[in-house]
Amino acid sequence: MEIWTNFFLPLLIVGTIVGLYAWALHYHRKRRTAAKQSKPRNTVKSAPIVPYYDSITASFYQALRKALPEKYIIYVNVPIEKLFEQSKRESLHMMGQYADYVVFTPSLMPVLVVDLYDMSIINLNRVNKIKTVSKEILRNSGIPVLDYQYTDNCNIDELRRKIANLLNPLGAQ
Repeated sequence: MEIWTNFFLPLLIVGTIVGLYAWALHYHRKRRTAAKQSKPRNTVKSAPIVPYYDSITASFYQALRKALPEKYIIYVNVPIEKLFEQSKRESLHMMGQYADYVVFTPSLMPVLVVDLYDMSIINLNRVNKIKTVSKEILRNSGIPVLDYQYTDNCNIDELRRKIANLLNPLGAQ
């Protein structure tokens, strides 16, 4: 019995302590590895915030707001596909195309799309090819499209006349 208390019992206690220590190290190492793998790498934690409207968009928005009656609602950068029935969106191939401005009635029905274009675009022909298809689909669906070249001094009366001609072509002079 003396051999048991002097040799085996201390050996059992030391073996148990070493085993628990090895298990704890393995467990913590496994948790750290799992935590590192679950974290996405190279994520952007912050980015500078900028105004939603740039100066061109903001000034034209104000001119368009003045040219339209107050009851109309204007949204900027509207996905064109969202203007169509959901079941037809896939076949139109409009994903990723945006309308610069869309004018809505108070019941949120689109009545006019404004395509603001700028002659400073480098590859204007390519942009026009893409936009021509979407404009044709919009016009065939009954939504008039106003192509408007932006200038620094937007004439509100001229803008009103163009909008009136598109929304009521029979009443135009």
